[in-house]
Parts: sequence; C-alpha cells; structure tokens
Amino acid sequence: MKVIAIVSLCLILLGFAGCELISRPQQGKKVNEVWETSNKAFKIRITSYAEENGGFVPGAYYVFQSASVDSAKWQEVLTFRNDDPVPIPKDQVRFVNDAIAYFFMVYKYAVTTDGGRTWFVGNIVTDLPNWQQNRPSIKDIRIAPDGTGTMELSSSTNQEARPLRTKDYGRHWGTE
Repeated sequence: MKVIAIVSLCLILLGFAGCELISRPQQGKKVNEVWETSNKAFKIRITSYAEENGGFVPGAYYVFQSASVDSAKWQEVLTFRNDDPVPIPKDQVRFVNDAIAYFFMVYKYAVTTDGGRTWFVGNIVTDLPNWQQNRPSIKDIRIAPDGTGTMELSSSTNQEARPLRTKDYGRHWGTE
C-alpha cells in the first residue's frame, strides 16, 4: 500500500511539473507590432510578438534586431519579455551618430559603437546587484559620442537613486 501511495504521489508531482513546463510563457508567432528606424549606416527593428501560454493576461516578447542599411540580413540583439503587451518603446531607441546607437526597455539595454555590427547588452538586474531587491527599471539613458553618459533608474519600492554614470558607452556604470 505504501509503495502504491508513493508511486501515485510521484506521478502526480511529475504531472504538475510537466504541466508547468508545457504551460510556461513562450514567444508566439503572432506579431502585435513591428517598428523600424535607421540612420545613414544601419537600421534597428523591433518586433512585438504575442505571448503563448501566458495565463489570464498574456504579455509580449520584444525582439530587437539590427542590420546595415543596404542589407536584408537582420541580427538579433536581444529579446525582452514584458508582463504586459505595451506599445513598442520608440522613444527609447536613440542614434548618437552613424556608428553609435543604443536602446533600452525596462531593465535591459544595448549599445553599439561600430554601426550595429556588434552590440553590448546589459541587464541592470544582474549587473547592478544592489538594486536586485528593488525591482529596478530604466527611466532614461543618455550616452554622448565620447562614451560618457547617465542612466536614471526607478524602482517599485520608490527607492531614490543618484543617476549612474558611464565613461565606456554603458559597459560599466557607477555613481561617480
């Protein structure tokens, strides 16, 4: 009897684990919105995809890509899942000049200094450990042609923060 109970319990637990894996939110195929912008050298495209298996109110996946102006070959820079299907953050994509651009969404950001060929991708949740418990998000980023810049953060706990500063196009941030 004990063996049957243990086996039954194990099967029930495996069933729940299997359902969790099957029902985990995933990027769907349905496109909510596509937006593209460019400068003289390269272009940036953001595609918002509907979330599948997202529960009662599914979110969306935002895929950020870049390509040279004369190319149809897009490279994926980052994908961000948001709990809510919000409009594409067009005002958070910025070209500094023909070589430098950056974009950000909630807690992820990316910067290129070589016309979109390579990108540095940052995540403030993992890169700024003092903010992990405060559920940070990026309010604004400003990066100058010389690599200096500022990042303003906000948090769900209303923690006040001095703007962070960079001297290397956002690869490292600090308060000084």
